[in-house]
Amino acid sequence: MQILHHSYYKKLYIKSISKTITVSGYRGIIYDSKNRALTVNYPSYTLFVDPWYFHKLNELYKEDDIYQLKKKRFFDKLKKIAGIDKTQLKQILERHPKSRFIKLKRLTFNQYRELSESSSFIRAFGFIKRYRRFYPDGEFSAHIIGFCFKNGKGAEGLENYYDQYLYAPTLKESVALDAFRKLNTIVLPHGSNIQISINEDIQDFVHKSLKETIDKFEAEKGFVVVMDPYDGSIIAMDSYPFYNNNHYWKYPYKNIKNRTVSDVFEPGSVFKLLTMSAALDSGIFKGNEIIYCEKGRWKIRNKIIHDVHRFKYLSFKNVFVFSSNIGSAKIALKLGKKVFYKYLYKFGLGQKTGIDTISESKGIVKDIFNVGDVDLANMAFGQGISITEIQLARMYSIIANGGYKVKPHFIKKMFSDNETVFEFSQKAERVLKPETVQKVRRILRDVVVYGTGKKAQLEDYRAAGKTGTAQIAKKGKYQKEYVASFAGFAPFERPRFVVVVSIFNPKGSIYGGEVAAPLFARIMEFALHYYGVKPDKND
Repeated sequence: MQILHHSYYKKLYIKSISKTITVSGYRGIIYDSKNRALTVNYPSYTLFVDPWYFHKLNELYKEDDIYQLKKKRFFDKLKKIAGIDKTQLKQILERHPKSRFIKLKRLTFNQYRELSESSSFIRAFGFIKRYRRFYPDGEFSAHIIGFCFKNGKGAEGLENYYDQYLYAPTLKESVALDAFRKLNTIVLPHGSNIQISINEDIQDFVHKSLKETIDKFEAEKGFVVVMDPYDGSIIAMDSYPFYNNNHYWKYPYKNIKNRTVSDVFEPGSVFKLLTMSAALDSGIFKGNEIIYCEKGRWKIRNKIIHDVHRFKYLSFKNVFVFSSNIGSAKIALKLGKKVFYKYLYKFGLGQKTGIDTISESKGIVKDIFNVGDVDLANMAFGQGISITEIQLARMYSIIANGGYKVKPHFIKKMFSDNETVFEFSQKAERVLKPETVQKVRRILRDVVVYGTGKKAQLEDYRAAGKTGTAQIAKKGKYQKEYVASFAGFAPFERPRFVVVVSIFNPKGSIYGGEVAAPLFARIMEFALHYYGVKPDKND
């Protein structure tokens, strides 16, 4: 019989010793710049049953008292350890007698260990081992890292952006049982690993410091970016409200999204960087001009522009040192909208920076054909134009690095099995002349020394930057709500970092020099000392 029906019995035998199961390897790990894991995979076990094989065993050992006792004990253990009711289980087995695979319940590690090591374990049952994600840094870096759905797919942040590389494919494998009816070992696939530029220590310090500022001023939200101006790498990035990516389902999406790249806002006076850069780089201004600032109140068409202080005459430099809106508007009007827009695009505004994360906004820039004198005057001091915090960081990196536009990024390299498969390479584009950069830097330094940014001064380093206080517009009307900002870099001669801070709707004080500048100083001082940058205060 076996000779005559060899192929039939061979298939029957293979069917009796083999199973098709779903297997998945581990997702690639995301490491910080110091090779510390920001994501961890932990095993998760699901109990399954093979009803067809269970019934075969029952038929084979129906008169075997030892097997029947073993089965009873195992069913009792399922009830005690995993809470699986015997009656319910029997119904499943009888309802699907020919099925080869039915999931029963997800188990904790202790439940898995107790059942798998039980002497009464029946081989018609088995376990699926899958890896799930845990984030050691939790809410401190949640907006950057993001999270995965329960199916292992990246949902937010870098987990989403690099999902196709991090993802470990799930496979259906036909696996054989050995002589002891145990599953043979399967070599599991796994995803690629990624090292990013974030420094966990700096990131955690930024997170705590931002929270303290938010609490102090009872602010609605806040953004911080710490960036290397030369290669565009992001050292730290955070936004408030926070969320914990280990429990993402507990939070509304407004907490989850990375607001430093997705939210646009009118920047206010920190945007005057563009106005002064365009004026000097175009050659229309030399930097030695005197601007009449109308004693703090100037009407253009049907628009009244105000200054906080009632200045009469200010030098070109002091227009920006003391943050005169009227002076900035007059400079922009002399440039004209063609020149202004030329530099607006040179700085990358109205365009995405290309940072490697999801949901980046390109900002809001009016079509040049619809821009009149009032619009241009408003844009000169950061109204009527909307940008993101990451765009603001890139703007200031252009001055810090000597005049080059760089692409902000997180990724340093991607590797698998100790082999590098990708390494980031920056392509910088010169957008300002070296002499323009030097003039702008000196103005920004004076802002901190004796202008509106005095509270951005550092103990051991010379910093430079610009304050901003912008009204928030809602439904086309400006409210009595403000964004307090400071953007700058240090050390002055050879900047190591750009730090930009924006705090929304603070209480008690609304000014960037009072609210955002001290946070800038605290973060910058910590970062420079952390990396052992030589102090330059006495140079």
